[in-house]
Amino acid sequence: MPLRIAALLILCCLSSLAWPQAYPSRPITLIVSSAPGAGVDFFARILSDRLRARLGQPVVVENRPGASGMIAAGLAVKAAPDGHTVFLMPNTLVIAPYVLSSSASTVNVLTDLAPVVLPVATLMVLAVNSKSSVGSVPELIAMAKKQPGLPYAAGDNGSPMHVLGEQLKNVAALEMTFVPYKGVAQSVVAAIGGHVNVIWMPTSSNLQHFKGGALRALATSSPRRSPLMPDVPTMIELGYRDIEAVAWFGLLAPLATPAPIIARLNKEVNAVIASPDVRENLNAAGYVPEGGSPEALGAQIRADDVQYRKLIGELGVKAD
Repeated sequence: MPLRIAALLILCCLSSLAWPQAYPSRPITLIVSSAPGAGVDFFARILSDRLRARLGQPVVVENRPGASGMIAAGLAVKAAPDGHTVFLMPNTLVIAPYVLSSSASTVNVLTDLAPVVLPVATLMVLAVNSKSSVGSVPELIAMAKKQPGLPYAAGDNGSPMHVLGEQLKNVAALEMTFVPYKGVAQSVVAAIGGHVNVIWMPTSSNLQHFKGGALRALATSSPRRSPLMPDVPTMIELGYRDIEAVAWFGLLAPLATPAPIIARLNKEVNAVIASPDVRENLNAAGYVPEGGSPEALGAQIRADDVQYRKLIGELGVKAD
């Protein structure tokens, strides 16, 4: 019996050592919580193409929008933990448990998924239509005080932009009305068309609206000025020290995905975003390439959880 047990242990060790070499053995599914052509889908297409070349298997983007990202997250949680399904998650899902009802919030990203890497982030910008007479944050606040109920857009209910909008209202003692849209793309169209006066929005896939002159950026919520918009001040610069946040997208895998597979995915994604032409394309589209370890993404998720749990408790933001 001892010899049989020893033989089994040796076989198990050899099998575990073979994991990284055998992976991937079939196409990989990359789940994205935005619709085709919207949100982080632009980056997902770049990532899938480059990973296919590096991993030797097709990487198929599966768009599953809806329910504040919970539909996509639910699919990722239920997938086999073998590295053949991964999930490109917006940090909206860190906020979701605090703004959704308990029945709608079905996934907790802190406990239900395994972090792989944080590949890209995006600036969040306070903007107005270029035809507006408002040219600065102080001018916007002055106008909002004269026009109680002034409408603003910020994508979905419960998005990071929505939280920023409510935070500005609270800090500056404004009466502004949040107008929800089904996603960022629709809210940006509304701002360009003049249907809303003000918008909090990401630069990802939207930088052309500022460069082309359709929208005017007043400030960002970043901790410091970005090379993407060097002439635009931060809210911190303008004296609003608590209005600081960044939108980011993390790659996660089903819980219990073997560590060697997590490490392989992390290595390959970091290599993709380190490529000069990829970084150039991402910058042109309004993304900020990031990268790093699985542990760094885990730390970012936990930091966001602390930040938004506190903010939403103070502001009472709800998505239902």
